[in-house]
Order: sequence, then C-alpha cells, then structure tokens
Amino acid sequence: MYLPAFLHRTELFEITNRWLSNRLDPQDPLKIARIITYDSFAAWETLLLFIDNLLKSLTNIPVQKKAISYKKELKDFLCDTKYPKTDRIKSLISEYMKVPEFYYVGSPIAGHIYHDPLLNILSICRFKRVRRIAEKSSRYASIYIYNEVKSIAKEIAIKRSNNPHNTGLILHDDLIEAEKQIMSRIKKKGVQFPVNSVTINDILGTKIIDNRYGEKKFESAITGLSHTRIIEKKRHSGNYNAVHYIVELKVDFDYIIDKFTTNTGYQDSIKCRLPVDRLEVDFAKFITTGKDTVHIDLIFTTFDELVESEIGRSMHESRIFRQRQGQQFYGNIPVNIEYIIEYLLAVGLSPAVRIDEIPIKIWGRYLPDTLSYLVRKLYQMPEYSLVNE
Repeated sequence: MYLPAFLHRTELFEITNRWLSNRLDPQDPLKIARIITYDSFAAWETLLLFIDNLLKSLTNIPVQKKAISYKKELKDFLCDTKYPKTDRIKSLISEYMKVPEFYYVGSPIAGHIYHDPLLNILSICRFKRVRRIAEKSSRYASIYIYNEVKSIAKEIAIKRSNNPHNTGLILHDDLIEAEKQIMSRIKKKGVQFPVNSVTINDILGTKIIDNRYGEKKFESAITGLSHTRIIEKKRHSGNYNAVHYIVELKVDFDYIIDKFTTNTGYQDSIKCRLPVDRLEVDFAKFITTGKDTVHIDLIFTTFDELVESEIGRSMHESRIFRQRQGQQFYGNIPVNIEYIIEYLLAVGLSPAVRIDEIPIKIWGRYLPDTLSYLVRKLYQMPEYSLVNE
C-alpha cells in the first residue's frame, strides 16, 4: 500500500509490508495514527487550496462549497441544479426520482460540492474511505501474488503430468497447493511488494466540470499555479468519457500548520487517538518530516458525463461491483491482505495506542465477522451477542 496522497507514504508502505509479514513493532499503532491523522489533514487542505485557486483561475464568479457525507446529497444536487439539461439527462433524472434507493444513495462519501450562486456545479472532491483503500490495496497486491500462484501451479501441473513438454492443465488442487507454498514462504521469510505494484494514486480525487473552458485553457490554468505539475494524462472514451490527470501538488507547510492550529474542532476529534500534550506542536514537528508533495486524481469532464457517472450508464457504484465480480484472484491471500490493511487503517483511526499482535495472518483463514469483531475491540465496543458471560 503506497499512497502518494500521504506525506509519510514511504513509512506507511514499510509498515504495511511488515504487517503483511506478521512483524509488529510496538510503536506501530502510534506511528500509524500520526500518519493517518496528520497526513490526511495536510493532504485534504492541500487539495482544497488547489481547487480554490484553480476555480479562481478558470472563472470570475463567486464559488460556494457544500459538504457531503453520503451519495444521495450529490445525486440529488445534480438533479436539482439549474445546469442546462439534455433530453437524455432529463430522462435519467426522471428515472432516478422514481426510485432513488436503486442508485446506491446510501453510499458514504467524504467530500465537497463546489457551485456558483445559481447552483451550477463547478467541481466535486472527495477523500477515499478506509474500506475502499483496503479493497483497492488488496486488489493491486493480489495481482502481484496471483501471478506467482499461477506460475507455481503451472509447474505443479507439468510435474503431475510427468511430461516436461506439456504446458499442463492447471487444476483446482494445483492452485491450492501453489497458494500453500506461497503462504509457507511468506510465513518464513515475509513479503516485500514492489512500490509500483501497489501504488494507489486516487486517494484524493476531484472532478472539474468543463464549463466551456476547453482542455487547453484547463491545462494552462493548472500549470499556471505555482508548485503544481501534471505528471500523467489519460483520455477515457466509450462508456465513460473524460480526461484523467494525476497532478502533483507541493505542500505549503506554513499554510497547513496555520490551518491545523486554528481548527480546534478537528483537534478535539483526534485527541482520543493521539495521547500528546500539545497537538499543534506535535503536528508541526511531524508533518515536515515527510515528503513535501502529494498526488491527486483529477477528472476533467462534462456535466452530462458527471450525471452518467452517478445515475447513468457509467454509474460509479456499478463499476465497483463489476470490478469485484471480475476478479479472478484465487484463494485466501487476497482476502487476508484486504483484512490486514483494513485492520491497520482501523488501528490508526481508533483510540488504541497499543496492540499485542497482528491478529490476522496472510497464511490463515478468516470469516468477515472476524475482522468486524477485531475492529469493534479497538473501539472497546461490545460484541453483538445474545448472551454475555
């Protein structure tokens, strides 16, 4: 799990590899808490500053911001906005209004909607939630490991057929044996993923609506901002149409430290997980020890395509389901990777400052309620049981 949206991404990556190898450092819970709590704040405020400056460069009209916490707020806003609508968009909105619950309106989101005084949408932004980070990390790591599983299974199949010239038909039992061998190897020697195989660039995300800016003007506005550069560009066409960028932002530490110092509400909300005397001093000392840049995932799209991505042909939640159903990764390893990473992130967000062990092993087998039980223990929440003895 290498997250370029975090300043201490190298340290978090190293901790993740250790945890997947079942190697716990007693200081890990506090380290993880600092990284997740402080780096998330710095990354989020850096993104918001970037959007403010970008929208100022693109338009001269006043910009307003609305916080959203679940998808119904975004989907309803798109339906209510005064933005000119085609017959296709009107039809999508009509269908949505009949049964909103069919459109995953309860999906959580941590983000903002930017709009003008007439409620024309200008941008949306979000910070990927813990569950999705764990799931995506697992998918990336599993691709890397599954290739090894297939390679070993192929060798087993050839050996079983007793014909070195035969490519070998891989059977279910061959995959089981191959996974056992990899699990045994990880148990003895640990695992070290290459950074490029587990890099997730879309932890911080924003969409900018093309209000007659055009691609050239839009890119000029980005590169015209100080300490900002486009490091990747990709065009999507077909079911989903947009231009996709990875943008690198340099962090203004003085600005971020001042925002943290004055945000007493945020400080109050994190005191339970960071047992330090003066949070603002601890934040200022820690934040400058990481990288000085963050990467954001930026989509340049149209209003019509934004509606399509929320209630139309390329609905985001449906794409997630297709990704899950299309996964061909075999065995327990992918599930265990996801559980370990989600537990790691949960430790950083919880009041727990000490744990005795990493309770999920990459070579074990677990049910989903094992993870939910372990997370509840971090928050000292009771188990859901009909009896207590």
